[in-house]
Amino acid sequence: MSLDHFPWLTDAVSTYKNLTFPSSIIIEGEAGLAKKELANFFAQKLICSSNLAPCSNCNSCNYFLAGSHPDFCFLSHESCSSILHSYSKAKKDSMTSKKIEGVRALNEFIAMTHSVSNQRIAIIFDAHHMNISSQNALLKTLEELPENKHVFLVSDKRKFFLPTIYSRSSIISINNPKSEVLDKWIVDKGYIDYSTLDFAPDSTPLEIERLISNDMVGQYKQISQNLNSYCLGELATPDLIKFYKEINITFDEKINSIILFLKTCLGIEKGFYKAHPAITSLKNTKLDPVLTSDLIEQLIEYKYQLMKVPSLNEQIGLNNFFQKIKDLFT
Repeated sequence: MSLDHFPWLTDAVSTYKNLTFPSSIIIEGEAGLAKKELANFFAQKLICSSNLAPCSNCNSCNYFLAGSHPDFCFLSHESCSSILHSYSKAKKDSMTSKKIEGVRALNEFIAMTHSVSNQRIAIIFDAHHMNISSQNALLKTLEELPENKHVFLVSDKRKFFLPTIYSRSSIISINNPKSEVLDKWIVDKGYIDYSTLDFAPDSTPLEIERLISNDMVGQYKQISQNLNSYCLGELATPDLIKFYKEINITFDEKINSIILFLKTCLGIEKGFYKAHPAITSLKNTKLDPVLTSDLIEQLIEYKYQLMKVPSLNEQIGLNNFFQKIKDLFT
């Protein structure tokens, strides 16, 4: 496993190149920064039996790459490693949908003696979905971890966990690369027709790659133009709702597009970003940073509520937030 394709992870990798890994590590940063790849890299490095870890050639690495290493397990919002099932009395569905069941199984897995390697590793991907009960269930395990057992928490939210979890963990914070680094990465990936100017200023590398791969760059521009026209008063609320209803993206992606637009506007307003050619609605308006930030938080919370209650009415939700956006810009 190599991280050469993710140059913004170089500092994080070099930090632990010759250091002993702490028992609990939190890897946090925005979605689309290859945090999962970094956690897997560290896990393979710890499990590898070679001095050139990770070598990808030893038996331990082969087990890991095949997804069958008996000393490694993972848990995510949507799935878990097959080995974790044997440590849970719950069915697979309840393990992944009810995080507490998965965490208990993970705790039991960590408590067992290692078998193939000298280490025992567990990763919780999407750890920002953990509720307080799940975090408390994990806490006791983190308090008693020996040196040869490690738990990685990968989170899209910063400062999300209980203070007691942070006090027992080392933190690796991954930041979005600078535009010049990102532009080079885009070209190196073979996307020579694109640059960071085609995307929102704080777009992450893997999000940019996803938009390009799914031929959604033009769609993003169309969304930005329509939201900008709405904020200028040139597009009515029913027309914007109709546009969002007809556009071929998931409701989660629709909410993300609104969040991205507001973040971009706020960044331009505060001077963090340069003026964006698709956003002219700020010329005659001064955004209230507190109210804008509050609205972004409401949208993020609404997005997570959708996972719990997928039957929420899309049109009512959009209408509510569009009205709040109009209030911001007027």
